[in-house]
Amino acid sequence: MSPQSSAAFVADFRQAAPYIHYLSGKTIVLAVSSHVLLADKLASLAKDIQLLASLGVRLVLVHGTRQYLNQMMRAAGETLSYHRGWRITDEATLQQVKQACGMVRFDIEAALSSSPAQMPDRNQRRLRVASGNFLLAKPLGVMDGIDMGYTGRIRKVDAEAIQQRLNEGCLVLVSPLGQSLSGKSFNLGLDDAAQALAVTLKAEKLVFLASEDGVRSTDGALLSQLTAAEAQALLDNNAHSADMSRMLKAAIYVLENGVRRAHILCGLNDGSLIAELFTRQGSGTALAQSSFMRIRAADNHDIGDIIDLIAPLESAGILLPRNREYLENHIHEFSVLEHDCHVYGCVALKVFEQQHIGELACLVVSPDAQDGGYGELLLDYVLKQAKARGVSTLFALSTNTGDWFDERGFETAELSELPPERQEQYLQNKRRSKIYRRSLV
Repeated sequence: MSPQSSAAFVADFRQAAPYIHYLSGKTIVLAVSSHVLLADKLASLAKDIQLLASLGVRLVLVHGTRQYLNQMMRAAGETLSYHRGWRITDEATLQQVKQACGMVRFDIEAALSSSPAQMPDRNQRRLRVASGNFLLAKPLGVMDGIDMGYTGRIRKVDAEAIQQRLNEGCLVLVSPLGQSLSGKSFNLGLDDAAQALAVTLKAEKLVFLASEDGVRSTDGALLSQLTAAEAQALLDNNAHSADMSRMLKAAIYVLENGVRRAHILCGLNDGSLIAELFTRQGSGTALAQSSFMRIRAADNHDIGDIIDLIAPLESAGILLPRNREYLENHIHEFSVLEHDCHVYGCVALKVFEQQHIGELACLVVSPDAQDGGYGELLLDYVLKQAKARGVSTLFALSTNTGDWFDERGFETAELSELPPERQEQYLQNKRRSKIYRRSLV
């Protein structure tokens, strides 16, 4: 491997590492469209699913059948009937739904039973797949005078049975068929089944692997991130396909019911699932209930992340050393910037109440995210904090980043302008930092 390739690999692996750590032990529901399954993409998708399982991700996979049914109906010279977006399932159609589910289930089981090529130990136990009667269904009934036949809605998800299989290390495979208490089978929608599974299992993520790249704006641009409110606004514009609208509705529903993230991406693109889950830029559209980025008060759980951020700058002599004990005693002064549940920046504000003076300190942004404007956001956050606490003058001390402060309204200041106790600390550390001042009144 060339030095350039090696450096690129290390950078990519470092970027993926926080996501790998975060997702280990979490439950993800994968909703795989029948478009993907019929496009000869199952083998490559199975490798990525095996990789996820090997990293400790708990996986529930629910698949679609529509394209299989369309093929079967065309071969028989028939067509599927719909009403208000719901498939009408008579007895003959139900038999074909069962056939389609059987074909898909065995194809998926076979693909997931192959030996993972990425694993160094080819004798490692293969991924076990568990199926069962996990979905209790009820008939949709009569809509607008039309009998929907064996089309159903989910009445209950057997979460206990699914959790037991997940605890045993299995991938749980669910077909869009549900059983009723009377012993009948009912045809279910992929999005209906996926959202019910994600909410009931308290999944971390619901991921749709579809035939579209993700959600696009009205001008056709791919949207990498959306809040639930933004997704609802797009839905209200009626600018998307019926499939995309169903996925968006399901995504909004799960986000409003405790699922942290929903994702819509193209399952036809090799590696799209891995890129979406383990890179900041992703490969499709990620949806969250609220903004992906936030700045919040730090707590003791953030100390490890803060140490990781500041350690390289301490080693380079840019920042004063701050050990764990110091951080534990001063964590109330710190704030952290999170993006998609990962800490990418920190800043501290120390207030000298008597003099109405504040000091901005330890403003650090991860090298992996220094093109995101996070430094500006942290500065704005501290300015608002300082004003709210009655600070009239904000100081910052720096040995290397004076230009950055100059460009943001700070002026050069003298040592005598600092509070007496801060002057004493300045003389003791002998760093001869430049002093910058910004008036907040």
